[in-house]
Amino acid sequence: MDTKIRLSVQDRMFLLAETRETPMHVGGLQIFKAPPRAPANFVAALVETLRSFPASVPPLNYRLAEGFASNALPSWEVIDDVDLDYHVRHSALPQPGGERELGALVSRLHSNRMDLSRPLWEYHLIEGLAGRRFAIYCKLHHAMVDGAGGMRLMNLATGRADSYAPPFWADASRQPRGTAPRSDSLLDRLPAAIEDELSSLPSLVRGLTATAQAALGAGAGSDLASIVEAPRTMLNVRVGAQRRVATYAVSLARLKAIGESAGGTINDVVLAACSGALRRYLGERDALPEHTLIAAVPMALHHQEGAAAGNAVTCLIARLGTDVEDVRQRFETICRSSAAGKAQLKGMTRTAAMHFVTVLSVPVLLQALVPGVEKLIRPQSNLIISNVPGPRERLYLHGAEMLAHYPVSQVGHGMALNITVLSYAGGLHFGFVACPDSVPSVQRLAVHMAAAMEELEATFLARRRPSGTGSATGTNRRSR
Repeated sequence: MDTKIRLSVQDRMFLLAETRETPMHVGGLQIFKAPPRAPANFVAALVETLRSFPASVPPLNYRLAEGFASNALPSWEVIDDVDLDYHVRHSALPQPGGERELGALVSRLHSNRMDLSRPLWEYHLIEGLAGRRFAIYCKLHHAMVDGAGGMRLMNLATGRADSYAPPFWADASRQPRGTAPRSDSLLDRLPAAIEDELSSLPSLVRGLTATAQAALGAGAGSDLASIVEAPRTMLNVRVGAQRRVATYAVSLARLKAIGESAGGTINDVVLAACSGALRRYLGERDALPEHTLIAAVPMALHHQEGAAAGNAVTCLIARLGTDVEDVRQRFETICRSSAAGKAQLKGMTRTAAMHFVTVLSVPVLLQALVPGVEKLIRPQSNLIISNVPGPRERLYLHGAEMLAHYPVSQVGHGMALNITVLSYAGGLHFGFVACPDSVPSVQRLAVHMAAAMEELEATFLARRRPSGTGSATGTNRRSR
């Protein structure tokens, strides 16, 4: 019986792009408050408790198979002896730790590559935050899981009394149905795979044709953004090995109010806020381009039944209107461009949509594999802005309430900045990740988000919201 699980083309591309300068993992930073009357050694005891549960849930007990065949066509294999002392780690900040010290540690942890000979995940418990708080930073390789898949792995409880369940790597009963490895052979799956590929071709051709037409016209007169209209910017260079992380939090109610008044979606408001922050950040460095920035906006697709690992993602290309000073006109540009991109993707099958983003990602992969090629080709987009839906209820871990959950994503050659947004319990949490050599003082973007939100409220709402409903934290306070 074949117990190996082949990686999809999308997943293999994340492995191909893995280098010292471009680690291909994604992560999350969760802030917790210790439960009432918790002892001083609460975090240390929690570490030992979590390590006592063996890793038995796919894909946390997967590792890359070895051998020549696996190098050509990589696959996962199941292991029974995952070393929890390695994967579940304990760190402490100099007390009383603040966001600066936490950010410096998370930035360092996020810069480190993962050991490809082990299961591709790490779970760091970090104590020492002021106010009886502690943090958890968890990272997984992008070849193993996408943002939506990572959220499905999280098995925190919605009540304090129910929060003492085994961790997500051990509790198989809380995983989606059908997460066991497939045992049918490649030959058994071949007919259905061929039928799926053939049925996806017409919609894939239509999507690529529309993209080509937009590119030939450089987007002129079309709401559909072109893959050749992104300007060259300070964001689109080769990156170094180090990462810096910054965060910003805002209430979801603020974004909903703006969207309802302006006639756009919450995602449109997210893009507009990012646009306003980017205008300020690039402007203060005299680096704001004449033409609008283009954002790659990932969109989650439904995972196939039985898939425990892997990615199911496509992507639309959206104009951010950073060349437009008027806030209303900028917002309208974003809405029209985003709607055109969604309409294009809706005309494709799931398989076609996945192949579509794979084709568009070839230049990105070339930049990772061939140094200097980014100087010869225009960027398809200037940065990634991703919005991942998260839990609406307050969550708990062993009696500790989760206060915030910030996504910590990845950057690569030709795209030195990533903004990922995660909703949680009535709030929206922004994670900014950048290469500090290319995008210095990334915490300034988090600060500019507050100004961008106030600008949107002043434009679209009758009166401004009370101050203090959004918070920004920088992880590298030194200006560079």
